[in-house]
Amino acid sequence: MATDYYAVLGVSRDATDAELKKAFRKKAIELHPDHNPDDPAAEEEFKSVNEAYAVLSDAEKRASYDRFGAEGFSQQFSSEDIFRGTDFSDIFSNLGFGGDIFSAFGGRGGGQQRGNPMGGGFGGMGGRSQGAPPGQNISIDIKLSFYESIFGSERGIGVNRNDGSRELTVKIPQGTTNGQRIRVRGEGQASMYQGGTRGDLYLRIKVHPDPQFTRSGNDLLVQSKAPISTLALGGKLKVETMNGHKTVKVAAGTAAGSKIRIKGEGVPQKGGKRGNLYVTLLPDIPAELSDEQLELMEQLKEFGL
Repeated sequence: MATDYYAVLGVSRDATDAELKKAFRKKAIELHPDHNPDDPAAEEEFKSVNEAYAVLSDAEKRASYDRFGAEGFSQQFSSEDIFRGTDFSDIFSNLGFGGDIFSAFGGRGGGQQRGNPMGGGFGGMGGRSQGAPPGQNISIDIKLSFYESIFGSERGIGVNRNDGSRELTVKIPQGTTNGQRIRVRGEGQASMYQGGTRGDLYLRIKVHPDPQFTRSGNDLLVQSKAPISTLALGGKLKVETMNGHKTVKVAAGTAAGSKIRIKGEGVPQKGGKRGNLYVTLLPDIPAELSDEQLELMEQLKEFGL
């Protein structure tokens, strides 16, 4: 289930670093196992609080969480990734629990990486089981067309691993963004230690720009030329969408640069919803005019048009 880290710490989404630290300290004191002996529920909450702080106190992880949401973030970051680089020692030593975070669990969980209170022995969120170290993760760049990034696709890829190569078919979800990382669990390097689990595979997404469409969140943007007469008098105009052409109505007196919104023609979202397509209308001025067109334009000029 997706985790709302802000709700776990009880802070707003624009909370400052100082506010995050204050909220974390308060929760840590309240839920610390020394204050809640033999209370599994409190221990689980304590681990959740530590995970939330590890993510939100790191600018890069927090930005990724805010951008992709809880579920998208969990696809990109493993438990090891979440706690890597997070130092709890100064906080917990100041709380009077000692500098070693693992003392919070009564010495349980030996063999975990220092600084990771969510490590193996507790079955933490997304964590690996206690035991031999896992294999290394693998990262591969995947180039997608703009269309594939919007509507998703399946890709066959070859992965060179320390125990042999492997051909995989991976699913690219709808609405994938440039720079996103997609996690494929258990398809990384084999562990060099007996009993160790395999690492993960991360796909780094590179999206080719489209000559017509650009993306803004879940909306798509496109420009479309319209005859001057259509902008002035109104009428119907055929415009390009990601699903082919669509006819829209143009109101009389529409100014150049105006936008028309076409609902549901943007980026697909969960639940079957889609963003919108915004069409910017530009006057279609011919490079050359026929004699008749020139004559008519001269007449319009006389009327101040």
